[in-house]
Amino acid sequence: MNIEFTSRRARLHDGVKELFEKKLGKLEKVLPPNVQAHVILRGENKGVSLEVTVVGRQRTWTATEAGVEQESMAYAVLERIEAQIRKSKAKVKEEKKHRPSALKAAKGAAEEAAEAPTSRPATALRPEVVVARPTFEEDALHKFVKWNRDVMVYRDPSDESFQVLYRRRDGTIGLLTPT
Repeated sequence: MNIEFTSRRARLHDGVKELFEKKLGKLEKVLPPNVQAHVILRGENKGVSLEVTVVGRQRTWTATEAGVEQESMAYAVLERIEAQIRKSKAKVKEEKKHRPSALKAAKGAAEEAAEAPTSRPATALRPEVVVARPTFEEDALHKFVKWNRDVMVYRDPSDESFQVLYRRRDGTIGLLTPT
């Protein structure tokens, strides 16, 4: 882990630097690789403020503390950073627990398709009256694509035969020509 120390209008004690290196080194076990930490100490009117930012691959953890005693502020900031890291690590584990792997999802979908009944259950018929207007095939297809129904009946103007356009389950369109 790469740790950068910055002091502005104050001096960071050597013991506090060692504390950060020791504690952040321990947190390296639960952090992603190539993590960088920035420790900034600012001198203010009534003491100092300590800010720690740990930048990972996809996440940034930040904690700030103000006071007079640098060592106690360092412990408080490190405790907050550790809590944030453990919380985000637990979220990732929980998401992985509830999300099936791609292989299991594919197997589950294949099993469901095999178990699903191939025919639809019988339901009551609802009669619908439609007028089969004379329409050319291209025009009927154009209307049907815009239309939000599964079946369209029209008459071919050349031979006055009925034609039926229907939408298949896979989304493609079929044409029936009764004989």
